[in-house]
Amino acid sequence: MGDGVQEVVFSVVATASAPDVAAVGETQGGLGVSRAFVSVHGLDLIPCSAGASDIALDARGYDLLTSPPPSEAVETAVTAYCGLHVDILPVSRNATAGIPKGASLYVEGQDVDGKAFALSSQSSISILFTPAEGASFGDQPFLLGFDLSVWLAGLPLPAEMADTSAMLFDSQLAGAVALYVDSNGNQALDADEQTPIAQPMPAR
Repeated sequence: MGDGVQEVVFSVVATASAPDVAAVGETQGGLGVSRAFVSVHGLDLIPCSAGASDIALDARGYDLLTSPPPSEAVETAVTAYCGLHVDILPVSRNATAGIPKGASLYVEGQDVDGKAFALSSQSSISILFTPAEGASFGDQPFLLGFDLSVWLAGLPLPAEMADTSAMLFDSQLAGAVALYVDSNGNQALDADEQTPIAQPMPAR
């Protein structure tokens, strides 16, 4: 990399703040999630400087439970960002084996009784992450974390409540995602990294 250019690095990960509600992997008294997928149409890093252009990443699918987790590294002269805009929607080029065709969101696993479940959505969801006033991010690796315990709280519902289940699966997502500093660069949300550096708000 040339003078003044460095990498902005981030990983897209699944977390579980309340494993007794939903956990990564085996059940711990609630849901055990074995796969979580998010289809992203576009992802924009928004610089704090008004004179700098956004950094746009095009469509990709993120399988959140892979090891190592999916990550991005962008070479740029800008390392202070005041926003991250994520557009989640079905994209044909994001088609992935084992994921229903046309899905923008997909989660599968087992409940506490060992019964398999799967939740899928074709909805479009746009989220803007912004740090506290005067703060920025990008000078250290960071995580885009999806908290399965918040996202899947109260799910799945009985088959006769499928419409409500689908609504909750979509609506609870925005409250389940945040940005965190990955201070040691290990692509995992550690105990000392639990405070978000940027919170979501609806982008539109």
